[in-house]
Amino acid sequence: MKQLRLLHLYLGCFFAPLLVFFSVSGIWQIFGFQDARDATGHHTIFAYLSTIHTGHGLKEKHHSLSSVYLQWFAVLMAAGLVISIILGTILAFKFGRGRLALLSLLGGILIPLGLIWLFANS
Repeated sequence: MKQLRLLHLYLGCFFAPLLVFFSVSGIWQIFGFQDARDATGHHTIFAYLSTIHTGHGLKEKHHSLSSVYLQWFAVLMAAGLVISIILGTILAFKFGRGRLALLSLLGGILIPLGLIWLFANS
């Protein structure tokens, strides 16, 4: 169990910066900031930073932040996140209160599914 905790800790620390960036950029993309333009009609910094997700450049700038190497690193990050989530869930059941961990896990599954079901056709 000690090795699982260490693996969880190191995976979390290693991928934390990129996970924070992808999470924050996901927030601004939900609100459409990547399409915002400044007073001169050029895309804002949000649009340029969003090219890391899209893999293609802006019309004004023909380069993007994305690359094949970064895409593979993002794949590694996603795999590391999945492994870290599984390890964290195991640790929650092992060292936390089993019933509360189970209720939290079920809530994390059922609430999004309920929201999808309620508002899918809105």
